[in-house]
Amino acid sequence: MMDMSYDAIDVRFGELLLKGRNLGRFIDVLKGNIKSALSNEHYEKIVQSRDRFLIMLSDKSNANKIIEKLKYIPGVSIISPVIFTEPNIKSIISTSAKFKFKNDSVRIEAHRSDKSHAFNSKDIISAFIKNQDKNKFEIDKNGIHTLYINLMRDKALLYIKRIKGVGGLPVGSSGNCALLLSGGIDSPVASIMAMRRGLYPIYLHFHAFSTKKEIEHSKIPKLLLLLSKYSMASEVYYIPSHLFIAQTSKIPESYELVLFKRFMYKLAERICAKHDINTIITGESIGQVASQTIDNMLASQKGVDKLILRPLAGMDKDEIIKLARQMGTFELSIEPYREVCSMKIRNPGTKIPSKIIDRLYKNCKLDECIIETEKRIKKVTLRSVH
Repeated sequence: MMDMSYDAIDVRFGELLLKGRNLGRFIDVLKGNIKSALSNEHYEKIVQSRDRFLIMLSDKSNANKIIEKLKYIPGVSIISPVIFTEPNIKSIISTSAKFKFKNDSVRIEAHRSDKSHAFNSKDIISAFIKNQDKNKFEIDKNGIHTLYINLMRDKALLYIKRIKGVGGLPVGSSGNCALLLSGGIDSPVASIMAMRRGLYPIYLHFHAFSTKKEIEHSKIPKLLLLLSKYSMASEVYYIPSHLFIAQTSKIPESYELVLFKRFMYKLAERICAKHDINTIITGESIGQVASQTIDNMLASQKGVDKLILRPLAGMDKDEIIKLARQMGTFELSIEPYREVCSMKIRNPGTKIPSKIIDRLYKNCKLDECIIETEKRIKKVTLRSVH
């Protein structure tokens, strides 16, 4: 029924309403994100109510395109294309005929956002039951369709769709984070989960490419464009790994992965310090691979003075894959890619003491390696393409 003419798109906040005195700041961030996402769409204006925005449509508006973009905006809980009518029972019943239910059974779900009206939700439902012969559809609490009615002070909103949004908090409301992005399944999911908690990700991608052209033709820019649907833009630091590989060529291979993660964290920490970022996000899941045991995660992050968050820590691989499919990142994530972190090690250590990584880090002069690697970083900004 999206081919009919709607008056507005109803956008509900969900979790934001729990923010009390800080609610205004979160709503302002969300409104800015919505405006940015809809910058190429036609609409009249955005009107704020207590628990929602109403995006007023014009004759030039494409409701389908607007809804599709809103579905990717963290902070948006429920999206509904709505029809307006006068806030009285007669107008509500007559306007409901626009939905053309064609003799199907319909469940009525009425709600009074404004309690000043003389009638209540039960009165609305009773009136529909009395007039169902004229309406040409049957009122049934287990109906095939649901007609939602929201009674506001100056208008009533009628709609039949409740499209689920991303939910959570608006991107940017919790600040920035440095996100270690690989070409695999896990870190893109961790990125979206971080964005749902209000973090704007600055991506750090450690790569094994020789030239900028190889980077541009890899799947990573495509993956970043997909993720930018949630944040409107993506900033990425492409970080070469060849200096680390050269410096550590003679160490026992069982220590290589954990030492590389220490290298990544310490370099990420330097980037964070320059951009006033306090949080590093990874796609690690406890025990999923050898480098993600508790002992090895502890050894890899020792000495890092930033908060390290692992949104996927308690999930198994099947759960992560399910989320990747739902979020739309899975197909790109499984495309072939030469991953630095997927070093082929026959017998990786699972309980490597921190003191061994400390010694190897010092002996390989990785502080100097980080400084030289930092000079070779390429920064790119990608804009969302819906």
